Amino acid sequence: MIIQQRNQEELVLSEWGFLPVDQTNLRDDEANGLFRAAEHAARELKLPEGAVLNRVVGGLRAGQVCGVISHRGRSLEILPKIDGTGTESRLSLVRMLSVAYDLRVSEGELAQLQTQRKTLLELLIGLFARRLSHAMKGGLQRQYIPHEEDLPFLRGSLDIARQLSRRPVAPTLLMCRFDELSENTPINRLLKATALRLFRVCKSSNTRRELQIILDSFHSIAHTNNPLSERIHLDRSAAAFSALIPLARLLLSGDWQNTTSGRSAGTALLFPMNILFEQYITKRAQQTVGREIVRKQHSKHHALKNQLFQLRPDLVFEYGDRPIILDTKWKQLDRTDPKRLGVSQSDIYQMLAYGHSYTTAQQKPRLVLLYPHHADLSAPEGVLRQWSVTGSDLPLSIATVDISKDRSGSDWVEFFSNVAPNRKPVVFE
Repeated sequence: MIIQQRNQEELVLSEWGFLPVDQTNLRDDEANGLFRAAEHAARELKLPEGAVLNRVVGGLRAGQVCGVISHRGRSLEILPKIDGTGTESRLSLVRMLSVAYDLRVSEGELAQLQTQRKTLLELLIGLFARRLSHAMKGGLQRQYIPHEEDLPFLRGSLDIARQLSRRPVAPTLLMCRFDELSENTPINRLLKATALRLFRVCKSSNTRRELQIILDSFHSIAHTNNPLSERIHLDRSAAAFSALIPLARLLLSGDWQNTTSGRSAGTALLFPMNILFEQYITKRAQQTVGREIVRKQHSKHHALKNQLFQLRPDLVFEYGDRPIILDTKWKQLDRTDPKRLGVSQSDIYQMLAYGHSYTTAQQKPRLVLLYPHHADLSAPEGVLRQWSVTGSDLPLSIATVDISKDRSGSDWVEFFSNVAPNRKPVVFE
């Protein structure tokens, strides 16, 4: 379904939602343009065809990818299908991105974003502009940069080897090596490149004005053709800008796609939700339980004895002789199926393969499938079902997490102590 139609240029759609052409002032050629841009972005992200948008009879249908896609001035924002309004869904998405990409968006910043009726892209651009403007109040970062120059007087130290080889050519010059305090640093080149790129796509007049002031201050900074390759060294001189680096890299990275193809021009900032959900839970688990215990994309085992078909569970909690294997699934459970909750057979088979391969005489794993929570389940988040695997008595938990919640560190401790406890769970049907 359509969450909201903001104005003539911007449309907002929920994940898996349908956008009819005849009810949104969206012309057929515009729908085709958005679809072509989505196809191009899906290829760039190495996603299957139709993962972002599908062209169906009468309109467009969203897939399991959230973010913003635009084509010739028309913008379509796809938000996660979770409880709450479009604004709440957008903020939940920002919260997940903040954790997954280490953006460090504070709850105060989220509260400020909540009052702004902007797309995800405009929110992130505005966040970057405000953070950079604030950081620049103390001046741009400066570092001592090594230089080599031929001078009529000695500066720094003399490069004796060069002096001897160049003396017949330039007998009156000294070959000097010295350090010069400069604002042309890798961080400043990265930030300038980000501000320049965002200025070209930003629609908010206030944010564009702020970015223009920033760019004016960066006039002496050299242009870089590959800002993501700049070698950033975070020291005391970069402290004010450190929180900006992950955001700048996100806005310049492969997730930010130029969807220009032939005569079709567009942009997209898209995030496959199954991957983002996995990254979000992984970061929270490692922050809460510890990186030395929580291992991501564990790859110690294979499905076959001849080392074929490597198994990669999303998370393994290494709790001695009773490890927990947890896999995240960005799917909605079905309360109308009280016995199975709509859990797919393929997901169960996958967990059985994990359980069988991780079971040894000394180690009996526990299995957890974790889904996003929603209000229709008529039960609080956490463990909803606790099953036992036939023939092995390995416990298999079906659990949910409410991603719309604002949680403290102690709240996450309580959540993981319930869903992935360091103790043997009680099995119930």
